[in-house]
Amino acid sequence: MNTTYQITADQDDIIIRFPRRLVDEVELTRLLDYMEMESIRRRSQMSTDEANALAKSIKQGAWQQVKALFVE
Repeated sequence: MNTTYQITADQDDIIIRFPRRLVDEVELTRLLDYMEMESIRRRSQMSTDEANALAKSIKQGAWQQVKALFVE
């Protein structure tokens, strides 16, 4: 099979080479961000309930910061 990409690995890194025309930088950045978030999620010891509580806390804090923009 003749592929348009090449993957090599050493002890600490994976190197992927492909023609620039295959993907634009925004798409590539989104893919790498997703991969990083998935890596963090897999290593997390947080339960679903803890994650939901954290999300609620973050939402409340964010609302407190922007509330004045929407409420008179």
